[in-house]
Amino acid sequence: MNIREELLEIMKDYTDGRITEVNPDDVLTSDLGLNSFELFDLVCIIEEKYNISIPDRILPTLITVKDIVCYLEENVKG
Repeated sequence: MNIREELLEIMKDYTDGRITEVNPDDVLTSDLGLNSFELFDLVCIIEEKYNISIPDRILPTLITVKDIVCYLEENVKG
């Protein structure tokens, strides 16, 4: 399973199935309907799953699904 597929599974689980598919250019807030609390929670889940810490200065740059996938691909050790 690649990072994008894993991210979709995390989002499906987190939203109790509200999010069933994601596209790379989907904006986390407007397209996927996540609010700021949900985004923070999601980041915490991602950090735990991949055993990384996403710096606060990076969070504003994670706007789309692709942004998260790219960040993880660059920062998660295989």
